[in-house]
Amino acid sequence: MIDTNNNEYVSDNKKIWRIINLLNLFLLFIVTYFFIAMQTMGMIASDTGLHLSYMMQYLEGKLYIPHPLWHLGTHHLSLLLHVDYSVGASIFTALLVTLYAVIIYKIAQSLDEYGDNAKWYLVTVISLTIGPFFLVNYYSRIYMGPGSPSIWHNVTLMAIQPFALLSVFYTIKYFSSKKLYYFILAIFVTIVSIFAKPNFIIVFLPSLVVYMLLKKYFEKRQLLFVLVTILLSVTALAYQFMNQYEGDSSSTGGSVIFDFMGVWSLYAPSVAVSILMALGLPLLITLFNFQSVKENEYIKFTWLLVLFSMILFSCFAEEGKRYADGNFSWSWMISLSLIYIFTIIEYFKQYYSMRPVVRYPLLAMMLYQVYVGWYFVIGMFNGVNFTQSVGNFPLFIW
Repeated sequence: MIDTNNNEYVSDNKKIWRIINLLNLFLLFIVTYFFIAMQTMGMIASDTGLHLSYMMQYLEGKLYIPHPLWHLGTHHLSLLLHVDYSVGASIFTALLVTLYAVIIYKIAQSLDEYGDNAKWYLVTVISLTIGPFFLVNYYSRIYMGPGSPSIWHNVTLMAIQPFALLSVFYTIKYFSSKKLYYFILAIFVTIVSIFAKPNFIIVFLPSLVVYMLLKKYFEKRQLLFVLVTILLSVTALAYQFMNQYEGDSSSTGGSVIFDFMGVWSLYAPSVAVSILMALGLPLLITLFNFQSVKENEYIKFTWLLVLFSMILFSCFAEEGKRYADGNFSWSWMISLSLIYIFTIIEYFKQYYSMRPVVRYPLLAMMLYQVYVGWYFVIGMFNGVNFTQSVGNFPLFIW
């Protein structure tokens, strides 16, 4: 006999969550729109105004931009809607962030098929807003040093996040299923990511090769996937590199140099401690769920991204006027966002299988870092520079 009451409850529950999700996506779009609009007006410290200036010079042929996806997206959307560039930038970035939220939700749904809407929603909200572990009496700057899994002051990083996440997801999907459409989707989003921000592909390619070797993926189609990805990516990167650093390097002020811990040590009393503060939560989730993580290819691949991004940021810098900008740190920030997303999904997937003595301290640590993330973003809304020291951290005095 069919339980019609239960079916009706499930159907009603899905409808309620569909409404909740749509309302929250709309709210996210609106908040992001005004956040970026305030950045374009100089009310919030960010790179947005600088990138709008770069866009104007790029369109006039005066400046080369190796990653013009955000700039061209802003330009064409502004023309389409007949609005000025500041409005176009706000709308385009809000669309990208909203897309990113949808992708996180859908991936959480795909990887935790026995979960529920509340859990997937929670994963999405936490992934979008979580900050690094922060001890105000150790180092008073939240963002500087460890970095953060959620970045709100750099529009090109916001532009790459959806494509970086999809790149990892579709790559692992292809290796596990060998389906042609995952092959096409993985390569497509990976190549698009290069023109959003090339920092991701620089660590993605070595991670892909090492992952393939460790997994012994030597079948013809698997080798073809890796070969096509590398050839297309290296071609695009070579073109970008030659244009970015040709001649007197006037667009960057210098060339790429080896500089062990040089830039990172500018922003952290101890680089090792900063790394532990940034990676503490995903590392603990990985260790305490080691048996399930061993079967989670997404987490294993993403830890490779973290490793190579750590090496990149530790060893390389741009010589000259942009040395202190730490542009090689963006690979680290992207990898942080990815490892947090996949380990947070795993945490909630294994929530009831963990012992309470493990489950609740990890949850407390996660909620604390969400508090840090919210405190950081609200501070930016109130005009606090993202590099500024925190003199008084409410509720916490460590």
